[in-house]
Amino acid sequence: MENILLIGASGSIGSVVRRDLLSSSENHLTLFVRDPSRLGDIDESRETVIAGDATKMDDLNVAVENQDVVFISVTGELPLITQNVVDAMHNNEVKRVILISSMGIYNEVNSDGDSDNVESVLIPYRKAADIVEESDLDSTVIRPSWYDNNTDLNYQITFKGETFVGRNVSRRSVADLSTRIINEPTLYVNESLGISRA
Repeated sequence: MENILLIGASGSIGSVVRRDLLSSSENHLTLFVRDPSRLGDIDESRETVIAGDATKMDDLNVAVENQDVVFISVTGELPLITQNVVDAMHNNEVKRVILISSMGIYNEVNSDGDSDNVESVLIPYRKAADIVEESDLDSTVIRPSWYDNNTDLNYQITFKGETFVGRNVSRRSVADLSTRIINEPTLYVNESLGISRA
């Protein structure tokens, strides 16, 4: 059994990852959220809730302690939060991190070949990815296409340096890939994966 920290556990991806982990593993989940009321029912035998602010190091240090895998799926101050998570992981000697970012952060969609020519709206997502990739952590960056609420698991993966293929993807697909990696932490270590509907 592993200890898994879900930062953003009540979000549109984190909530599906939470559900999938509860049904596919015996892992213990720590649910890090700003508002615990958004979580619904808690399985107290397998879940611990921490109400906190990911922009505050003290909150993250408490959450990261004794974790095996850290999953980040948040909005807002993504570079600051990501740097704080990386620092908390170093403080607590935790090595495995998975970050949800966005397609387009390497200009891999309709690319002109310049990986630094990124649309301004994607800059925070790129900075967050750079933070985990440039750390000494065992990281995976997941770069989803636009989410939709379809329930299919029909998806394809592209790797960093490849042109991104496809445009939409179900939240369920993003959660499925995330859950697979969390359940098998050696999968896609130090990779950046684009995900879209096949």
